[in-house]
Amino acid sequence: MKFVKPMLVLALLSGCAAQQPKDSAPEEAKLVATQQFLPQQAYDAEGNKLPYEPEVNPYLEQTGTISKGSVLLFIEAKKARKRKDDETAEQKLEVITRQDPDLAGPYVMLGDIRMDNKDYKSAEENYLKAISINDENVNAYLGLGEAQRRLGKYKVAQNTYEKALTVWKDFPEAHLNLAVLYDVYLNLPTKAQAHYEAYLFLTGKQSGKADEWYQEVKSRTGIEKSFIDPGFSKPADDKAEKADDKSA
Repeated sequence: MKFVKPMLVLALLSGCAAQQPKDSAPEEAKLVATQQFLPQQAYDAEGNKLPYEPEVNPYLEQTGTISKGSVLLFIEAKKARKRKDDETAEQKLEVITRQDPDLAGPYVMLGDIRMDNKDYKSAEENYLKAISINDENVNAYLGLGEAQRRLGKYKVAQNTYEKALTVWKDFPEAHLNLAVLYDVYLNLPTKAQAHYEAYLFLTGKQSGKADEWYQEVKSRTGIEKSFIDPGFSKPADDKAEKADDKSA
């Protein structure tokens, strides 16, 4: 029996509209540019701010069909995860991967389970498998970047977040994770500041941990200008950008 997926199931299981898989980043990766993904505040002719229209997550726009059995198994796996019964969750998910191998969502949840159990290599493999099935699954990129960071592959993780933003440039969590990576692991505070600001701008948050991190890194860079709002201050500080590029 087949039926059209509702939005919740689509967000978790979609793989039917997959494109060709992307190649994973090499171990000896070079940092790629990410400033082109920063949202920009626009103004009208009178200098008034225009509402920002973020891009829609393309993953949630995918449509297709999926078997009722796989949907029910996935729901059972989610319930098992909530009970912290990872063994049962994995069993349910592995049945789905055998019955419906073209679904990416089960591999993302398998990756999440392996992350919780600190099996980062296996988690990385599951996220890569999910992406190979559906390269618009933004959740898979987010998990993959985290697994790679835990494995000490910081530049590879940066490339993964860049790919996530290539799929969806207004992905708030990708901007935040990228900012933390730049800030803590790659010693690129200017780039970190820009992506912290992007996260705060996209989510509308004005307080919380992300804002604290943004304020802290800003105190270190000494850059008061906005990377998002050209009406707030002058363009990017060339010296600060060059300092980041030199340390990369």
